[in-house]
Amino acid sequence: MPPQETTTLKSQYADKVTADLELNTAEQERIRDEIASLQERLTALEQDHELLIGMRAALGDTTVVVPGPRADKKAPTSARAKGKKAAASATAATVVKKASANKATVKKATPAKDAAKKAATSGKTQAPLTGLIHQHLSTQKEPKTAGEITQALAAAHPERLLNGNLVRTTTERLVARALVERSKQGSTVYYTAVPGSGTASETPAGTEAPAQTEKAPEAATA
Repeated sequence: MPPQETTTLKSQYADKVTADLELNTAEQERIRDEIASLQERLTALEQDHELLIGMRAALGDTTVVVPGPRADKKAPTSARAKGKKAAASATAATVVKKASANKATVKKATPAKDAAKKAATSGKTQAPLTGLIHQHLSTQKEPKTAGEITQALAAAHPERLLNGNLVRTTTERLVARALVERSKQGSTVYYTAVPGSGTASETPAGTEAPAQTEKAPEAATA
């Protein structure tokens, strides 16, 4: 094999490995954010559980036995647990003094659940990031870097948590799907939407990586 073809093949594999590594890192960040969000919701639910038990005890309703939350390795320490119980008892006593024992009072004492439901609903209605990037590039007359794309999307969608690494990795997905073209000027990488490529739709990351892996050898053979 001529030295020039060997160098080209190595360059293609190096670019592929770099893109896959960035995709892996972005996926890890996304999962960590989801775990942190779920942990916050679990903490809120545990606090609501303690509060409701204290309220029902103060109201004198102890006919039904409610199972407690399952213990896990990350359960709060005894000091924190005692603090939560004391706060729950104090809150329950205050509620009993200010309102009668009815269902309306119980519903008003659980704002954390309503907030969690609203946050989950708003998260589901967000447009896919691939679609936002492709739509933005389709309206641009000149190639854009990942940093420029990140700044534009952050300004247009301040409610989304965007960073350069995530935007670059997602844009590489569009390159792999032939919806966006990548070009280099020195050490700077630019992205341009492919004319007539239609709209981009989000697909699971796990299904895109194998497709990219299969394309590299074909390009080297050609």
